[in-house]
Amino acid sequence: MLDTLSSEDFTPLLGQCCRFRAAPWPEVELQVQSIRQKPLSQVPGREGSERTPFVVELVATAATELVDAVGQLQLPAAGELPARTLDNVWISRTGAMGRDRRYCYFQLPFN
Repeated sequence: MLDTLSSEDFTPLLGQCCRFRAAPWPEVELQVQSIRQKPLSQVPGREGSERTPFVVELVATAATELVDAVGQLQLPAAGELPARTLDNVWISRTGAMGRDRRYCYFQLPFN
């Protein structure tokens, strides 16, 4: 299922919260903060036949020790999209880089 998702699938979720579960970590609530297209990450020659790579940027709503993990992401219903659960999702913690250091930031990349 992950290979069929596009950045447009996440657009209605901007500002919404989803839940990430990965053993042995406690469940983390993440807010969808932004979606960035990454066209320069496209495999040369496949621009017309494959999706454009993108990154979903997330922020934890509470402090967490989670850094990188593979787990299950539960997406809420939004617009015409039903609630969905994505399995084997990899998220990676990113630095604050000019943002509020009190929050924990993550990215969900799609190639």
